[in-house]
Amino acid sequence: MEVERERDIRVPLISALFCLFVIAGGVFLIIYVYYPDQSQSWYPVVALLLIGSPWIFWLLAYIYTCMKACIRARRMENHATQPKNNGDDQNAGYDQTKEEESVRSKESEEPLKFSV
Repeated sequence: MEVERERDIRVPLISALFCLFVIAGGVFLIIYVYYPDQSQSWYPVVALLLIGSPWIFWLLAYIYTCMKACIRARRMENHATQPKNNGDDQNAGYDQTKEEESVRSKESEEPLKFSV
């Protein structure tokens, strides 16, 4: 698991991309402030969007995480309110086979230890 994380390129790639966005936004702002005759009227808008792109990304990631948690909680509520199978259905044996498989499992029942 640790080897997979070391080779993962997504985090450095996104960090480098955000760094380039912030630098490009700073360049647009410097051109707009110090060289007004060479700048366009859209430079400050693009500069603020580029500089704010990491904030926008993290805000959207936060909203996604909150929505995902709400949807998961709603599914758990719906699952809890559904009537239990009392054996009259054709899928009655499914729960029993699932329990038998968990009893035959060779996995340890020791809780996982957290390391700091």
